[in-house]
Amino acid sequence: MTKHDTWVTLKPGNPYEPILDLFPGYRIPMRDPFPLERTSSFGGASLWIIDLERLSSVQSQALAQLIARHRLASPTEVATEAISKGGFAINHEWVEAMWCKDEGIQRQKELADFLETAPQPPSAEAWQEFCNSQIERWIEGNEEPPPINSIEDVDPRLRTPELEQALKMTQIHAAMNQGNYSVFDVLSGRAMVDVLNQIDPETQYSLVGDDDVFDEDDIYE
Repeated sequence: MTKHDTWVTLKPGNPYEPILDLFPGYRIPMRDPFPLERTSSFGGASLWIIDLERLSSVQSQALAQLIARHRLASPTEVATEAISKGGFAINHEWVEAMWCKDEGIQRQKELADFLETAPQPPSAEAWQEFCNSQIERWIEGNEEPPPINSIEDVDPRLRTPELEQALKMTQIHAAMNQGNYSVFDVLSGRAMVDVLNQIDPETQYSLVGDDDVFDEDDIYE
């Protein structure tokens, strides 16, 4: 099974607010980077599926209990249904924002490709075929996404300033972790400047008032 990497936050007033404190940053892990399911029991609404594999036991129990109270069912019934269907469902109308990594970005590209190439509007049969492919490859299978190291690795249709900034920060943190920087280099900002010049050589970064004559030992004299 592919390791999923999508999270969402929910809109204010959503029915999950009583338990959101159990999720770091109020981010709920999702199986898919878009609402893949649809069911008549929710009035035909589009549904996101919470990723059971990334839930703690406390989070799973809280979700089962909350949904059980809403449906006037038992937590055991709700949990059993979630396991059989691959996860707890959340109505798309409650989703406010989404974050994802390599797998989510690749699958969004596949969705964009489908929407561009399928007859418009896509037929129910075409959508089901797309969903079946997603399930077979990404949910039941072990499909591996291509690595995303910079914004250049992202399909132009999916690029946003926020994504570009997030990827740049990931590059910076990785370079700083791999670099042999002292505590002073990090605290003074020299490590950050050095990494920025590595990542973005076309722009010359420097510390304000910095010069090559300054010596770290000078501050102790």
